[in-house]
Amino acid sequence: MSDQFDNLSNRLQAAFNRLAKDEHLWQSDLYGALRDATTSLASTLELARASVWLLNEERSALECQLLFRAEQGSFESGARLLVTECPGLFGALNEGRLLDASDVVNDPRLVEIYLHHLRPHGVGATMIATLNEAGRLSGILCLEHVGSPRLWSRDEQNFAVSAADLLSQLRVFHALKNRERSYRAVVDAAGDTIFTIVDGLITDCNPAAEAMFDWPRTQLIGKTQAMLSPQIQSDGRASSVKAQDYLQNAIDVGPQCFEWTHLKADGSKLEVDVSLSAIWLSGRCQITAIVRDVTERRLAEQIRQASAEVLKQRNASLQVINNLANRLHGSTDSHAIADETLRVLQVLQRSPLSLFHLYDPAADDFEVVAAIGYQPEEIAARRRMPLGRSLSQHAIEQRRILHCDDIAADPRMDPEIRTLLLATGIRSQTVVPLLYHDQVLGIIGLHFHDCGNEFSETELDTLRAVSQTVALALANARHVHDLEFQANHDSLTGLPNRTQLHRDATTALRNIAGSDKGMSLLLLDLDKFKEVNDTLGHRTGDQILKQVAQRLQQALTPHDAMLARLGGDEFAIVLRCISGAPQAMGIAASMLATLRQPMEVEGIFIELGGSIGVAVYPQHGGTSHALLRCADVAMYAAKNTDGAVSLYDSAHDAHNPRRLAMITELGAAIRGSQLVVYFQPRLALQEGHWCSSEALVRWQHPRLGFIPPGEFVQFAETSELIRPLTLWVARQAVMQLAAWHQAGLQVSVSVNLATRNLLDVTLPEALLSLLQEFNVPPGSLELEITETALMNDPERALQVVNHIASLGMRLSIDDFGTGYSSLAYLKRLPLHSLKIDRSFVRDMLIDDQDAIIVRSTIGLAHSLGLQVVAEGVEDLDTLARLREYGCDEAQGYVLSKPQPAAIAGITMQTPPPGDYA
Repeated sequence: MSDQFDNLSNRLQAAFNRLAKDEHLWQSDLYGALRDATTSLASTLELARASVWLLNEERSALECQLLFRAEQGSFESGARLLVTECPGLFGALNEGRLLDASDVVNDPRLVEIYLHHLRPHGVGATMIATLNEAGRLSGILCLEHVGSPRLWSRDEQNFAVSAADLLSQLRVFHALKNRERSYRAVVDAAGDTIFTIVDGLITDCNPAAEAMFDWPRTQLIGKTQAMLSPQIQSDGRASSVKAQDYLQNAIDVGPQCFEWTHLKADGSKLEVDVSLSAIWLSGRCQITAIVRDVTERRLAEQIRQASAEVLKQRNASLQVINNLANRLHGSTDSHAIADETLRVLQVLQRSPLSLFHLYDPAADDFEVVAAIGYQPEEIAARRRMPLGRSLSQHAIEQRRILHCDDIAADPRMDPEIRTLLLATGIRSQTVVPLLYHDQVLGIIGLHFHDCGNEFSETELDTLRAVSQTVALALANARHVHDLEFQANHDSLTGLPNRTQLHRDATTALRNIAGSDKGMSLLLLDLDKFKEVNDTLGHRTGDQILKQVAQRLQQALTPHDAMLARLGGDEFAIVLRCISGAPQAMGIAASMLATLRQPMEVEGIFIELGGSIGVAVYPQHGGTSHALLRCADVAMYAAKNTDGAVSLYDSAHDAHNPRRLAMITELGAAIRGSQLVVYFQPRLALQEGHWCSSEALVRWQHPRLGFIPPGEFVQFAETSELIRPLTLWVARQAVMQLAAWHQAGLQVSVSVNLATRNLLDVTLPEALLSLLQEFNVPPGSLELEITETALMNDPERALQVVNHIASLGMRLSIDDFGTGYSSLAYLKRLPLHSLKIDRSFVRDMLIDDQDAIIVRSTIGLAHSLGLQVVAEGVEDLDTLARLREYGCDEAQGYVLSKPQPAAIAGITMQTPPPGDYA
């Protein structure tokens, strides 16, 4: 019997060692690590189930991150244990490291979870080991034996506790990995040790720290400054108290510089100077500690004096760089970044002249955007500089700072550039490349009137740090600019979209307020474009739309105007300053004349016509929205009267009986049986199982026949009917969801909310009542909201969505990328996921720009902790590429069309298409 216990102990020890040394645990993401860990633990202990649960941020519930089922070889997640519902269990977990239950049926500590979490799965015995972080419970490792009771040996209990400790370390490790990108370039380039401290704990450090303390980075992370110090400092004060005082002063007063005694890994003392500075990022205070070893300086006065001067200069440079990084953080103006950088460089180095060039990829050259020491005419002569045959080209190719100590004799210089520099008295120069990964962003040129002037290695380190800091700021500014451009412009034509149209029109109205000037808004719709599109295909249709955009732009060149594409074959024009309606009508007529000229597309000559509706300020409206509505009415009047151009007439506002019938009869349809809800299943791409379904309303009108939702939902959104319509759809969806759950189909369902819904403060409680009525967990209902709906009244919408989220329902942004909400506003929302609009997904395999937008949106969402759903997926190749990009879920015709509930349920019980089948 003793040999059996020894064999078990040795086997468990060997298994733990293999698990702890498994490089995949530390090199993959946290999800992959948990997969490997739970699989290994279940195999080692011959268990049917192994799972990891983590406390949420509010510490109100344990949430299952991953559950491994050995028999099926499958993984699950998403279950929750509320603290308020399991006080006995949580009390037991807080009292000890391990809860070992050999017989779960008779264990009083598990009575709260037995019925719903243990008995349904046949669990007979379990071990629950606690995960701890900073001395507090942060989660649990749950090891479950299915079948009869099982007596756990002491070795198995110790193994479970050790495994939980390992998982605690894994969680901390992976959390730290996600933060390493912040200013990593600046930190790694510094010669001094640099620590990042949050809440008194070291959260990051550079390679110099490992060399200084002889500790690996993983063991420095999580320590306090006092833990790397003797208990008492040289002045007799306790290290823990003194360190806390300095950290607090750095927050309350400002940067702190002081002498300190640290301990290396071998226990030897390390005399250092420390500089602390504090910044606030995302609502949290982050302290940067710069640590310099001055042990040798204190041994000899001469060395101390020399080192003191170097330290003073180095710290000053680092402080300036640190301040520069703080000022540039969040800036989106490249010119402001350039001006601030040159100003700081005047402090850090000795060149009297400096130029800041931004790279223009379209022209493959550099443009001067900031200068110091040059006259305006000298800047004009250097405004554009070629990349080829220049010292800048060599610096970019070699990815390092280059110096030319004699311009006249340097063969790397372009002859034209050499002549220009020598003519203005420049004899030597240093070129600092600005690179971010593979992107060329610009260069900084430092110029001298005499030869030589080569920088020391210390000065070069400073310039490298400046280069990396500025490059990161420029890359961030460019990325934000790209996102803003994508949010405000049409991806096909590059024209402003509806959002930008309203912004520009609002500005124009503000500029002419109080004057006798007028403004006009025109709405143009191409005639019979759908027939062209259906006949020649979408690709040709897109080419036609691009040519139409170019022609209209050219026609508007003589006028103070803006052209926008609203979607499909609709364009809008803002005429910012006109004398009146006749001028607007004349411009509209000339645009149609230009449009009617034959255009060649892929060898085919096509003639297109159009209809234009004209609305004029102030006669037809005082806002951009009012003018656009009137222009829309006028445009339909033009189509109906074959007039081509029509000025708004209030008599035409009720020209469509079908629309009036829909508005009148929609209320009866909601109360009657004319509406039906279809469901379009959604697939979890990475796991390969059906996970959700979107509820979509349909109207079978007894007289008008089938009415597409796009025709009647918009009218409901502009009236009081939107609340009963939304609640009716939600009731049908929740009722069906309850039926699916009872049938064993564990999926969620999503329902769309309109703008008016987000202004209805009673909606959250109404939805909660529905969930309670059908006994459906709130987390199973997802509510989809659009960016445009959010921005109608952002603060009130935020109040409503926060209330919805507090009740446990999930929120997602629908049609992401087509609205105009700011990233700062989206970060305030309690979102669970976002849906990439089908306009980006549709052509991502043939349009590199769409592919970049999809991939960057996935990365941006994941960095914000959001899941990503791609809608409009119509082929298996696109599905595979989305899975490769890391997209979480997909929805589209390649998976399933919207279907009646019964058929949708059958679909979600069958394997999905593609590689999952």
